[in-house]
Amino acid sequence: MPRKRPFGVTLLVLMVLNLLAWGVIRFFASLRWWVVLVEFRSSISPLYLSITGAGWGAVGCVLLWSMFVGKKWIPRAILTSILVWLIEYWIERVFYESPRANLPFAVVGSVLVIGITLISALHKSTQNFFTRSEEYEQLNKNPGS
Repeated sequence: MPRKRPFGVTLLVLMVLNLLAWGVIRFFASLRWWVVLVEFRSSISPLYLSITGAGWGAVGCVLLWSMFVGKKWIPRAILTSILVWLIEYWIERVFYESPRANLPFAVVGSVLVIGITLISALHKSTQNFFTRSEEYEQLNKNPGS
């Protein structure tokens, strides 16, 4: 009987699904609107948008698969991925986008995302869930030991 997944793991699954969806949408949107982005001389190249979208989609797939397989390293990988994604977001926002009035919202949102990710990834129940999953699978692979 499968064990009940802790709430922190569920939050991490939702974060990874959001990362995956964002990457896939960014990839297909950049392909769909390529001509428009070139015509209006977008500050960010459609090639860059499509490559980063495909990259984040691939990262999201690997993270999601690793979560369901129960890899021990997945909480740190999710934390690293979210931090890299936020760094990319802020680099694009500061250097390539025109100034916006929603700076306080973006800062608070980024801090919340980092906080939720840190708490969820480093929580003892999350760490135990992935550690025990891996130990359980290893025990089943060698029934004679």
